[in-house]
Amino acid sequence: MIRLYLIAPRSNALSQYLGLAAGEGGDSIIRVASAPLTTVAALAPADFAVTLCDEALQPIDFDTPADVVGITTNVCQASRALEIADEFRRGGKTVVMGGPHVSLAPEMFDGRADALVVGELEPVAGEFFADMRRRSLNARYQGGKADLALSPPPRWDLYPNDRAAIGVVQTSRGCPFECNFCDVIQYLGRVQRHKANAQVIGEIQTLYDLGYDFVFLADDNFTVYRKRARSLLTALAAWNGSEGRDYISFGTQMSIDVARDAELLALCNDAGLLNAFIGIETSDQAVLAASKKRQNLRIDLVEECNKVVRAGLSIEGGLMVGFDSDDHSAFQRQFDFAMALPVGNFNVSVLVAPVATPLYDAMRAAGRIVSGEMPAQVPSTVLVTNFLPAQMTRAELFVGAKWLINKLLHPDAFYTRLLTMSDLLAPPPWVRRGGRKLQHPSRKRVEALFSRVMRDLVKRDRRIAALVARCFSLMRARPEIRDGISAALSQYLMTVRSHELTGIYEPHWAQLPAPPFAAATSAAPQAGVPAVLHAAKGRTAESFAAPQ
Repeated sequence: MIRLYLIAPRSNALSQYLGLAAGEGGDSIIRVASAPLTTVAALAPADFAVTLCDEALQPIDFDTPADVVGITTNVCQASRALEIADEFRRGGKTVVMGGPHVSLAPEMFDGRADALVVGELEPVAGEFFADMRRRSLNARYQGGKADLALSPPPRWDLYPNDRAAIGVVQTSRGCPFECNFCDVIQYLGRVQRHKANAQVIGEIQTLYDLGYDFVFLADDNFTVYRKRARSLLTALAAWNGSEGRDYISFGTQMSIDVARDAELLALCNDAGLLNAFIGIETSDQAVLAASKKRQNLRIDLVEECNKVVRAGLSIEGGLMVGFDSDDHSAFQRQFDFAMALPVGNFNVSVLVAPVATPLYDAMRAAGRIVSGEMPAQVPSTVLVTNFLPAQMTRAELFVGAKWLINKLLHPDAFYTRLLTMSDLLAPPPWVRRGGRKLQHPSRKRVEALFSRVMRDLVKRDRRIAALVARCFSLMRARPEIRDGISAALSQYLMTVRSHELTGIYEPHWAQLPAPPFAAATSAAPQAGVPAVLHAAKGRTAESFAAPQ
């Protein structure tokens, strides 16, 4: 029997989870459960003893008796993954590494593990696990494109589901678009591959039985193939709330061109797909064209977002700063644009050139990639880019992005956008058709942990306390969309807490009339990441010089 210890490292930036001891027992909670861990575990042969460790939720056991340690990593985990691999190898353990960033930049991991899996594991899983059983692993396994119709259901039975707020089902891999800053197509390809409807429903039923009332459909663009999306949504609508089941809700990623298809949006609502992450990025048409974000071009982004919300979908909007046309005025423009949208929550990032992307190649050819920093050290979640911006320093870009985030997170700004959203939002299917949202005993622990963390946040900030009171009043006034308002508020509070952990959320920044670029002068603008990250942390509004 082979004992396999699979690890999902914590994020370099701590931004993907709350990662906070919420009780004396050291319990912590995570927003989204780790699908990579459970997916790899499902591919292991039946005679393997597999143990999972999501470092966001539990400490790594460096004294594990496991025969092999497997580490999966994306760009936001890569630096931590290398630390973990080094520690285990010093202790004499066999270490294998795989995942998106290993596939994109294998040279970064060469010599740091006993074996690498480059590409998708499924096509080489038989050989890989057979070699592991024989204790004769190759240095590298080159995976190809998996046939998702053959994928086994993930091993959620091995995961601490009672501390994850959102379950995950991967419905496809790949994206046909070609945004020049996106690394997805570099390792998953532009031909989208799909699981069968029955597979997806089976995996959702497993998560339902575990008590999840929200499931994220992991798809790089759920609605890009309309025929496929209609088929799956029809199956979801037939399953959700039927045969004695309560309703659950779904979220996914989609592009704004979904707004052109009213029938598809109606199907989303019927199925309970009520939350959509949409990469809005910017209202600057020249930037969108240069980035090959063609699906956002030549449309009224505000009105298109209005259409999505009117259909009953709450939007989490992706906003980005740091394009070559962005100067010091870009941050105010992005704030004004965001405030015109019916979007409660935004994921604000700086433009980063991920390794293997066309943007990375262009920046490297222009001599603008910052030397001495691995791409893994500068995920966009920490607001530091890995190349030299055209019209400002990296430190100024950090300061501007931090100001923008704090302005958008000001309770009054969030509530203004929430009111805009609530004026448009259609009710969910359990209100229109009758029924109720799932309330499962297994959710009580994660709900209690989340409530404890959020009560602490409310207790420390009277402005957030007032916001919560206003949101509760709005829910009482609009009971038909109570769930949508509650979900937006919960995500807002999680976002605030997440940015607190990274040092990005500092409420006094929202009081500044413009980004305090003078604070960036002490950061040695082209110095390493730590100097930029801490350039302005903890400064009071009154201590800043006039913006430059």
